[in-house]
Amino acid sequence: MGRGVDPLYVHLARRVAADADPDLLAVAEAAPEDRATANLLFAAVHFLLERSPDHPLAAYYPTLTDDARSPDDDCYPAFRDFCLDHADEVRSLLRRRRTQTNSVRRTAVLYPAIAHVASRVDGPLALVELGPSAGLNLLFDRYRYDYGDRVVGASESPVTIESEICGGDPPLPTDPPTLHSRVGVDLNPLDVTDDADADWLRALVWPAHEDRRAVLDAALTVARTDPPRLVAGDLLEDLPGVLDEIPEDVPVCVVNTLVLYQVPEAVCAELETYLTERMTRRPLHWLTGETELSGGESVRLDWVRAEGNGVERTRLADYEPHGAWVDWRA
Repeated sequence: MGRGVDPLYVHLARRVAADADPDLLAVAEAAPEDRATANLLFAAVHFLLERSPDHPLAAYYPTLTDDARSPDDDCYPAFRDFCLDHADEVRSLLRRRRTQTNSVRRTAVLYPAIAHVASRVDGPLALVELGPSAGLNLLFDRYRYDYGDRVVGASESPVTIESEICGGDPPLPTDPPTLHSRVGVDLNPLDVTDDADADWLRALVWPAHEDRRAVLDAALTVARTDPPRLVAGDLLEDLPGVLDEIPEDVPVCVVNTLVLYQVPEAVCAELETYLTERMTRRPLHWLTGETELSGGESVRLDWVRAEGNGVERTRLADYEPHGAWVDWRA
C-alpha cells in the first residue's frame, strides 16, 4: 500500500489478494489498465459507503463513525458484500474517476519555493500548475503555515498547514508572494463547487488519515469562495495556449508535484524540451517535484530557469510527499 499506511486498507488488500474471489476481481477489472486499481477501488467504496452509512462495512471507517472497529474476521466479508451489492456503481466509478488526490499539505514546500522564485523576478508571478486536480494547491497563498518556530501566510485562514523545517534556511516571508494570476491544466480537472467532485476528493483520503481530511475540508471551503481557474487539456497540446494568454513581460512560475510519474517518459521529455526552450524567450521558472528519494519517503523539488546563455537546474528542497517536513537545500 505504500507510504502513510492505513490498517484498514492493508487488511483489505491482503484479504482480497489471498481470497482472489473471481466475482470481486471481475468488478475491480473495470478500472482502466493505466490506473492504480487498488486505490481506485478503495476510493470508490469509500465514496459509495458515505451514501450508505448503515451498511455493516461502515463500522470500520473512522470517517463514518466515532467508534470505528479494528479490522477483524468480519471486515473483508462485509467489504466483499458491499462491492458485489453495488457492483454497477463501483464499476461506473472505476471507469470514470481517477486517483486525483489534492495533497494540500504539499504547499508547505511550495510556499518557500514560490517565495524564492518571486524574490528573483520583477512584478507578481503568474502561477501555472500542471495536473492540479481541483486546484487546491494553486491557492497556497490563502493558507496559514505553522513551521513550529515560524507562523506565516494568510493569518486569518481557516486552513493551517503544519510542517517542520528539518534542514536549511528556506525563505518564509510573513506575507505570501503576490500573484498576477493562477491557472491549472489537467486532463480531468475537478470542480470544487460540484458536490460529487468534492466528495470524490474526500473519498480518496484514506480513512485513518483524519487530519489530512480535515485540512482538505478546510481547503475546499476556501476554494469554493473563489475557485481557481482550471483548463481541461493536455500538457503538451494545451499548455502553450495557456502560456500565450499571459503577457510576455509577466514572469511565469510553472509548478508540478508528483504528477509526471503518471505520464509516459517520452511526453515528460517533450514537456521539458518545450519549457526549457520557452524560458529562454520569456521570464519563466519551473518548479518540478517528481524525483522520489529513499524508497518514496521523500521527494526532490528542482528549480529550472534560464541563466546566462543556458538553462540551470537547482535542487531547492527535499520534502515528505505530504508536506510533513521540508529539508531546504538551496
